[in-house]
Amino acid sequence: MNERIPRREAPDFRDSEDGLISSIIEDGFLNVALDDANQYGPHAMIVLLGIVSVITGSVLGLAMIDPMLSAGAIALLLVASILQSRFRLLGD
Repeated sequence: MNERIPRREAPDFRDSEDGLISSIIEDGFLNVALDDANQYGPHAMIVLLGIVSVITGSVLGLAMIDPMLSAGAIALLLVASILQSRFRLLGD
């Protein structure tokens, strides 16, 4: 039977015997959350979504108080993002 959309091959996956937190730390948080490096990928993605929603809510809350606070928070997040990509602070 021919499929309309061919399936892609499964990504590399490592089954970890460690606990949730130690497995995520060992393989790198972003690697687990975005690339499903081990079986805790969905758990790490939920944590990542929570972090992003808290940051977004904080920036919007600061914008309601004073737009300059929001602009400063956005600038700080951009600088942190540039530093993270330059120095690989959260792992590969």
